[in-house]
Amino acid sequence: MARRSKAVQYAVLALLGASLVPIVSCSAARKAPRATVQTARSSVFSEHESHCLSGDLAECELIEDRLEEVAGIGPDFSKASLVLRDACRQDRRESCARVGQSWRYGIGTSRDIAKAADTLSVACKAGSASACAWWGELYARGTGLSRDPDLAFKIFTMACEKHDPRGCTGAARALSHGIGTQIDTAKAIGLLETACEGGYGPACVHLGEVYETGHGVERERQRALKYFELGCERGGGGGCLLMSVVHRFGMGRSIDPELALEYLGRGCGAGHATACQQLADFQQSGELCDVEPRKAIASRDSACQLGAGDACLILGDGCNRGEIKFCTTEYESLYFIRACSNGAPGGCVRAGAAFEQGRGVIADPVKAKEFFKKGCASGDTAACGR
Repeated sequence: MARRSKAVQYAVLALLGASLVPIVSCSAARKAPRATVQTARSSVFSEHESHCLSGDLAECELIEDRLEEVAGIGPDFSKASLVLRDACRQDRRESCARVGQSWRYGIGTSRDIAKAADTLSVACKAGSASACAWWGELYARGTGLSRDPDLAFKIFTMACEKHDPRGCTGAARALSHGIGTQIDTAKAIGLLETACEGGYGPACVHLGEVYETGHGVERERQRALKYFELGCERGGGGGCLLMSVVHRFGMGRSIDPELALEYLGRGCGAGHATACQQLADFQQSGELCDVEPRKAIASRDSACQLGAGDACLILGDGCNRGEIKFCTTEYESLYFIRACSNGAPGGCVRAGAAFEQGRGVIADPVKAKEFFKKGCASGDTAACGR
């Protein structure tokens, strides 16, 4: 479902860009932004894990592709994980839900999707709506389990019946595309409207995608834009990204480079990797704003944390060339490891070389070979035979 959802968003971007007008020059946009663009400090490590374990559902989703950290680097959440597991044993269902998430993301413990699924299923059946939604995502995405759209839809429906907006959105996506169930656009829209009205931004964004693509309904751009904007306001980073495109090219709204940049900042702050990437590109190139190298590094670091492998690779190479002040060899190697984990060509061979040479990590020929093998399997011929 995750891949299908991304495909839909790319289709929306394509539709929005179908009749582009020439973009204004950077000089026309070099004014103080309407709102301060928030960017994270440059640090390979985020606070998403701690927020996730504290029960912030949105933060948990941001680390879906979290990789195994290098030993001795980064925050240690083992104590928090143990506390949650103890609470779970005392039949506190929401704690059990978060224990399931800790297994799912490898926070404070080794990553174990099977244990995550078992724990989330128990918490779901005990009445935790959020556990049901998270459990459904495992089968919808096939993350470490066999993908099972039929089961995912049933679990999402359980979550939705417990009034979980994430569950309702998952069920709606299945209904709108006929994944694990029959297509029922009217029912999908009804679920999305309820979740959106309840303040769940991603539901608003998906609703906007339905009206922008005309998938099962009459295409209505202005209505779609309303939902993209509403989704952005309610924490749906994809809506912010789409509104940035709208104001950058003047598609249904006025051309406004400042506002386009502001929306990118909001999208990045909401945890949308592509928004962070685009924001970094503009801050580095000066296309929509003054050239701001330090902010570009911070924005790209956020994109890396959120699973953008190319961003990790750019940062690792920047560290290697000495272009990023205070970047250590430990950070450099971790960027390459993250780049590999998130599918960036060239990331695996660089990570393998780091373990081969002991650059920023403890030399480990076995791990080096594992990274080279992974790189070769992904099509990076430079990693083959090493």
